[in-house]
Formats: sequence, C-alpha cells, structure tokens
Amino acid sequence: MLGLLALKGFKMANFAKISLSLTACYGAAVIGMLAAVSHYFSAHLDGKALSSLISSLALLAFQTLALLALSAYVEAKYGQHQPTNPAAEWLLLIVLCCWHLGTWLFTYTVWAGLFALPLHFSGLAPLGGQLLLLSWVVLALTPWIGKTQ
Repeated sequence: MLGLLALKGFKMANFAKISLSLTACYGAAVIGMLAAVSHYFSAHLDGKALSSLISSLALLAFQTLALLALSAYVEAKYGQHQPTNPAAEWLLLIVLCCWHLGTWLFTYTVWAGLFALPLHFSGLAPLGGQLLLLSWVVLALTPWIGKTQ
C-alpha cells in the first residue's frame, strides 16, 4: 500500500503544509475565543458552561501547539528527500490526522452543546478525547517502529 500511494504522487510535505495551515486557523480560533471568554462569555455563562468552554479551549490550545510542532517537524524531515523509514512516516501521518480529527470532535462537540450549534452529538467528545489519547501513544511508539539507523 505504501508503494501505491507513492506512485500516485502523495507527498508527506504537502500534507504537512495543509496541517500547518489548519493549525494556524486553530490558533486564531483560540485567540478569538479567549477574547470572547474574557469580554463576553464570563458574564453570560454559568459556572459549569464557562468551565466546559475554558477546558475545551485549553485542549485546543495545547493540541494547536502539538500540531504546530509535529507538522513543522514532518515538513522539515520529509520535505526535501525520500524517507528512510516509511513505516515511521506513515505513523506520523496517522498521528497528525488523528490529532486533527480528535481535536475537532472534542472541541466542536463541547461548543455545539454550549451554543446550540447544528450537528451536536454529545457522544463525540469522549470519542475525540480517546482518539487524541491513542494517537499520543502511537507517537510515543513511532521512533521504535521500522528501520533503525
């Protein structure tokens, strides 16, 4: 399967650029929502709702920094040459995808519940959190997978 994707012209560096762009949007969302929390929501939400909003913002901020670092690492490492460890490269791709998906599932679900947004399914927040947790474990295993140099 790895060879098939390579034949179709998939470039890890291109995915890293997309990931960096999305991550920049997350950073902007964190800054905007933090401003909204301090200027508006702190006076208009009850304690439980405000706590949920701040917790989701903390997760979004942390994952934004993690995504920024891993996306930059992937772009720098795989941007100029062929990978020497394709298994590790694909695990990093899986981690990036799971981080994006888990962050969206968790954050959007919390915000959709608080602000009555469409497509609110409360069971998706725990799924997003579990996806994030598992992808951090996969990241921890990545250096030990595949070829050694």
